[in-house]
Formats: sequence, structure tokens, C-alpha cells
Amino acid sequence: MAIRSLEERPDAAGRLAEWFVAEWPDYHRGRSLPDVASRFRLVPDVQQTLIAEIDGEVVGTVALRGPWEVVPDIPPPWIGGLYVVPQHRGAGIGMALVEAAIAEAAGEGHADVHISVRVDPASYVLRGWRIVGTVFAGDENVTVLRIETGI
Repeated sequence: MAIRSLEERPDAAGRLAEWFVAEWPDYHRGRSLPDVASRFRLVPDVQQTLIAEIDGEVVGTVALRGPWEVVPDIPPPWIGGLYVVPQHRGAGIGMALVEAAIAEAAGEGHADVHISVRVDPASYVLRGWRIVGTVFAGDENVTVLRIETGI
């Protein structure tokens, strides 16, 4: 598996858009695929989009983002847009993408990174993430976590 910047594979943006519209249709309602694809690049709150590839096939993605309006008092960067294609889930690709995003944040000089999760946060806590709290986002409560980047 290789993890690289979307800038190295701009052709993958369309595939990512298809995944996101299918996975989160309510969030992307009313947006065209080209509009969703454009949000992976050249959008002020997206600092970096990473992709995971296996034998040249894009199988997952994650973004390092700016401020999250739901919790404006928590500073960026935020990890968001984590997605792994179903047939590759459970193989560690998601956590590898998260680790790569943390490394990217450290390289940009950030001391810590935040993430919000809708799933049980136990696997994040086991990897050193600390629970900050829960917030209501969209139509559900999510857990907000923080990890230090080591810089």
C-alpha cells in the first residue's frame, strides 16, 4: 500500500467524489459530482487530501482540514473525510491514512490534531487519542478526540 497526496493523482478526485456522494448523500445533496470533486482541492479549509493505493488502485482517502464550524473554539487542523472502500476495510488502511495525516500536520508545525468520530472511539484511544468531549453535528452526537503530533 502507498499513501500519497491527491496532488500526485488529481485524476482520483472524481472517484473520491463518487464515494462521498454514495456514502454521505444527505451531506452532499444538491451538489454535482464535479462540485464535490473540486472540494478535495483548492478549498481553503482543506489543507491536504491523502489517498491510499494498492497496486495503483485508489482504495481510501483522508483530509487534513482547517477549522470546524461546529466547534469553533477547538483549533485546527482536523482530520476528516476518512473513507476506505468496503472490500478493503478492516485491513488497517483507515488507521494508516489517519497516521499519515498526523504526520502531515506535524510536518506543517501543528502540535496536535483533532478528529470527530461517529463510531466507538476505543480504537483511537488505544492509539493515544484523548477524548475531548461530544458534540451534536448534523443529526447525531459525535465524539471529539485530540492527539499530540510529537513536535
